Amino acid sequence: MPSFAALLPVILLGAGAVTAMLAAPRLPGLARWIAGFALVAASVALALRLGAPDGLSVLLADDRMSRLTGLVVCLSGLGSLAFLRPDGPSKEGPALLLLATLGGVVLTGAVHAASLFLGLELITLALVALFVLPLDRPALEAGYKFLILGAAAAATLLMGLALGHAATGSLALEAFGGREALLTFAAALLLAGLAFKLALVPFHMWTPDAFTGAPGAAAAFAGAASKVAVVTALVRLDAVGLPQVWALGLGTFAGVSILLGNLAALRQDGVARMLGYSSVGHAGYIAAALATGAASAPAAALFYIVTYAPALLAALCVAALIGRATRISDLRGIVWRRPLAGAAMAAALVSLAGLPVSAGFFGKYVIFTALIEGRAWALLALAIAGSALGAYYYLRFVALIFRRAPDPADPAVRWPERTLLGAATAIILVLGIRPDLLLDQIRAALP
Repeated sequence: MPSFAALLPVILLGAGAVTAMLAAPRLPGLARWIAGFALVAASVALALRLGAPDGLSVLLADDRMSRLTGLVVCLSGLGSLAFLRPDGPSKEGPALLLLATLGGVVLTGAVHAASLFLGLELITLALVALFVLPLDRPALEAGYKFLILGAAAAATLLMGLALGHAATGSLALEAFGGREALLTFAAALLLAGLAFKLALVPFHMWTPDAFTGAPGAAAAFAGAASKVAVVTALVRLDAVGLPQVWALGLGTFAGVSILLGNLAALRQDGVARMLGYSSVGHAGYIAAALATGAASAPAAALFYIVTYAPALLAALCVAALIGRATRISDLRGIVWRRPLAGAAMAAALVSLAGLPVSAGFFGKYVIFTALIEGRAWALLALAIAGSALGAYYYLRFVALIFRRAPDPADPAVRWPERTLLGAATAIILVLGIRPDLLLDQIRAALP
């Protein structure tokens, strides 16, 4: 049975979500503070137990990997809260963000069909509500697409879990390893359900619309925190020894996602839409590493998604400060008007491009290393080509950041946003110099 300390982060997030929801109608400012306190408290509870002995319940793993990735989910949720504007119809935003974070923390420790499905659906339903909070046409379109596709993905995942139970007589995920025909179908359906959350082609259609129409904080959570949780679930399932269709599907989705995601991003002038399409390519790099079966692949996948999270949070925060329809021309000279926002945006885009002296450079390095170790030469060639395309379109945006603009329009930067931008930039630069600070922790956390 799990100890009270192991369940404390889940309790804090759940209680915080209920309390913030009750406070939202009359005291939206208080709801925001409650959400922030719950996220900080859950982060501290997870950080203090990083070195504790492993435990296991029927539903949730209490190991170092779940604590480390759960901590990243909570910190990403806190970063999203920093630029969530709970004004007007968006008063319930902090409570919904806590619910989504709760789902992410549950998913990082999911070792049972029930906890896997519950974690995914908590994230999905909370994000649907977050996406539509502005109550305008782009937001409603983003929420509608995410809801319909999410329902199809949930049904697919449930069918996969049902087939796995039929084949093994168990709902524990570790029992799904094997080569039976029924397990092959189960693995294929499980992969399709999780590929939606990771935004792998052809389950990616919601991503550019969500990044464009939803509030920036909601898009940031969907692109950063929820994907950290999903990648953790993929790593756990990958270790089970699922049928060969799992690796084959991951490799196919990865190659197509890298190619189409980067080619589509190449044509975008809108910041959010470019980040949405490029996130498809980034998901492809992670899936490619896991498809190889290399020993270093799990650590590479987790390191990549954790270093991707602060860069995406910073980029979407700056885009949200300028406006929901931020285009490449709106970035012109921003570093001279708002040095912190401009520097954070530049650092984020450089990291997403995978250039040296950034965390993203070492993220690409460990992915390429896993592909070489697994002798996945076709995927390696696609990953190199995708990285080259990414460097080109990211640097298009970076170049304008440092050009002086004759007519400045300064975005207002509040203290939570300044804290987020400063912290994200520091993480990108520190891990760009000392990636071992994170990589050693991830390697130690893996079974």
